[in-house]
Amino acid sequence: SIPSQLRLRCSRSVRVENQFVYFAALLSGCNTKCNRESVNGKMATENGLDMKNCVKESFEKTKELGKNEWLLMLEGIFNTINHVMIGVVCIYTSWLCWINGFSKLYTWHVFLCLLGYHLLMTEGIVLFYSGNGWSQKLTHSHKRTVHWVIEVVACFCVVLGIALEIYYRETSNKRHFSSAHSIVGLCSLIFLCLTFINGLMSLYAVELRRRIKPVYSKLSHYLSGTVCYVLGMVAIILAYRKKIYYQNTIQEGIDMMFAFTILVTVLSLIGVVRTVYNQLRMLPK
Repeated sequence: SIPSQLRLRCSRSVRVENQFVYFAALLSGCNTKCNRESVNGKMATENGLDMKNCVKESFEKTKELGKNEWLLMLEGIFNTINHVMIGVVCIYTSWLCWINGFSKLYTWHVFLCLLGYHLLMTEGIVLFYSGNGWSQKLTHSHKRTVHWVIEVVACFCVVLGIALEIYYRETSNKRHFSSAHSIVGLCSLIFLCLTFINGLMSLYAVELRRRIKPVYSKLSHYLSGTVCYVLGMVAIILAYRKKIYYQNTIQEGIDMMFAFTILVTVLSLIGVVRTVYNQLRMLPK
């Protein structure tokens, strides 16, 4: 009959619709599963990249720490060698002064200028160096205090030594500043006075900041102090040709002190050059 045929067709259409719904649900489930798998894959990839980056960063940090340790070790070695050479030259020259006799004014000139430049002024410079052993535990303010105390004593020794030599030449009717050694020493004395003045300006840089910027006062102190120190060490090197040396020791001893003084000058100025470079970078453009 007709109603029975209509019912059969309706039931078939419902079955077809249910099948479509079922297949649609299956497809959506598959898509959801694929999306989840892709998301999980992306997360796994990202986690893997993060792990690789962490490993790479830790390796670079370890490598950098290793380089810093090697650098600190090299600084400590060179600093030790520097102090050994300072001690050798000072002890050797003091022995020569003892042989020459401290009753002579010229002997005191040699001894005081060597003490002022080669020992005290050098130690006052290298105490700011990061590889310097005896000043590593000092704070920066303590280093500044020790620095100016040592340098004041060094200035006193140099000025007194040069004054004694001038007095000795005056009483002996000898010409003043007639050699390369004496001329270089005079130039060093001029820069010593200049360094002392701008050293006071650097010490009170905060109080004087309205008149002059602290970076300029410190930079001028570094530069004039470096010139003063280098000229003083050059004057000492030129003094190795004097009678007090070649009459009381052998040529090999003079050559040793000549080489040691040059190396001490170079090694002692490493920290100063680094500081001057950083100060120049801080200058306003």
